[in-house]
Amino acid sequence: MGLREAKKVQTREAIAGEAMRLFATRGFDHVTVAEVAEAAGVSEKTVFNYFPTKEDLFFDEVPQRLAALAGAIHERKEGESVFASLRRLQLRDCGRLCSPMFAQFARIIEESPALQAKELEIMGRFAETLTDAFRTELGASDLDARVAANAIVSVHWQFFRNARAHALAGRSGPNAVRRLRKDLERAYRLLEHGLGALETASTG
Repeated sequence: MGLREAKKVQTREAIAGEAMRLFATRGFDHVTVAEVAEAAGVSEKTVFNYFPTKEDLFFDEVPQRLAALAGAIHERKEGESVFASLRRLQLRDCGRLCSPMFAQFARIIEESPALQAKELEIMGRFAETLTDAFRTELGASDLDARVAANAIVSVHWQFFRNARAHALAGRSGPNAVRRLRKDLERAYRLLEHGLGALETASTG
């Protein structure tokens, strides 16, 4: 990464960090983009150059999450199913989703209808990313790719919502991590049992 790119990453992280600090203190709906810009020491225009909407300031990790979803399929181990690779990706998140920091994140979402609406939009983007990956990597038909992608996103979203409910109930630590991992493993077993033929169907 060159100096210019590194500076852009640093600026983006600084803006997102200040935004989250303000959202955590005052709630998402009570903070303006202008206030985020002032706290980060940049112009409002600069904020919008990095984040198209205020909601994108909150969900600032979405681009990395989209890249990770595609990467889990493109770069999976030889002989590993896409379901196993995506399950492995999500299992890595269990510890983070059972942390006090995530509880704060969950509370902010719970208090904001705007963020809940944005979450639906993001799940749609996840589904499109997976659909493209299934078509490209597996040669799946558009219908098969979309059915599989939406089924996987339903698991992803339910996993996230379960984690949020546990966090808001004050459940954290090793026991919460084990419960979340168990729930995710069960969901993927159900999913793979019904969709396990996706990879072989494209070669028939």
